Amino acid sequence: MKPLFKKTISLAGIFLIIYLVFAGYDYTARNLKSFVADALEKNFGARLSIAHMRISFPLCLQLKDVKINDTITIAKVYIYPSPASAFFKKTFIFSSIKVFEPVIKIKKGHYDSFAGFKQLEGKRNQSQKDSKAVFYVSRIDVENAAVIYEGEDGSGIELVKINAHVKSPYAYLIAGRLLKFSAEGFLKNKNSDTLSLLRVKGWVNGDFTVKAKLQAEDIGLVALGPVYQKYLGQNIEKGSLNFNSKILVSGNDLKADCFCRINDIILKDTGSKLSMPLIASFIVGFDFEDKAISINNLQTNLLSLLLSKS
Repeated sequence: MKPLFKKTISLAGIFLIIYLVFAGYDYTARNLKSFVADALEKNFGARLSIAHMRISFPLCLQLKDVKINDTITIAKVYIYPSPASAFFKKTFIFSSIKVFEPVIKIKKGHYDSFAGFKQLEGKRNQSQKDSKAVFYVSRIDVENAAVIYEGEDGSGIELVKINAHVKSPYAYLIAGRLLKFSAEGFLKNKNSDTLSLLRVKGWVNGDFTVKAKLQAEDIGLVALGPVYQKYLGQNIEKGSLNFNSKILVSGNDLKADCFCRINDIILKDTGSKLSMPLIASFIVGFDFEDKAISINNLQTNLLSLLLSKS
C-alpha cells in the first residue's frame, strides 16, 4: 500500500508542477500583452503602431511591423519571457529579446520628432514615478539593422547589415551594472552599392562610463557624404579611409583617441595619384551639454600633401 501511495504522491507532484508551468505561461502571456502595449505607449507616445502581436509556445511574444513615428520601423521583435515572471507582481523577466530588421531614419534638422524622443524626455521623470513595473533581460540581439542619415540637401550616409549584441556577465542587464556590447555593419553611400566594414565593441560600467573601440576598413571617401563634400571633396577626387579609435564617454563628455589613414589618394585638379598615404592622429573631445568640439594633439602629414600640390 505504501509504494502505491508514494507513486500516487509522485504523480500528483509531477502533474502539479506541469500545471504550475502552464499556469505561469498563461498568466505571463495575458499580462505581458498589456504590459508591452502600455510601456511602449508611455515611452513613445500615441504614434506607435504594432500591426500584429501574438503568443507562441514555448512562450514567445512576437511583434510584427512595429512603427514609431515616421523614423523607426521594425520587421519583427521576438520577446522570450521567463515563466518565473508569474511569481513576481509587476516584474517581468526576459531570457532574451531579438530585434529583426529595424530601420532608423534620421533627417538633419528634424531631431525633435525622432522616435518620440521629445515626448520621452518630457515624460521621463513622471513616467518613472507613475510606473511601478520593472523588467529584467539577459541579452538583446539585433539582426540586419539599418541607420539612414539624410542631410538637408538630400545627401546622406547609410549604415546597413548591422548585427549587434548586448549582454551582461551577470544574470540580467541591470542599470548600474557592467554590460558588454558589440556591433558590426557596413557603411554605404546613398548613391553607391560599395560597402565598407565597421566594427565597434566595448562595455558600460556601473557608473555609466562607456569605453569602446571603433574600427573602420576601406571606406571610400565619397561614402562619408556631407563630411567628404564639406572638407575633402574640394581637393581629393578619390581615396579610401582606415580608421581606429578608442572612445571614452564619462558624464557629459566624450573623448576619442583617433588614428586615420587615407590610401590611394587621387587629387581632384590634376588627377594624379599620391604615392604616400595621408596619416593623422588626434584626440577629439565633445561636450554634450554645450555641444562643443575640441581637437587636440593633432599630428599629420597634411602639410606634405599641400606642398606636393603646389
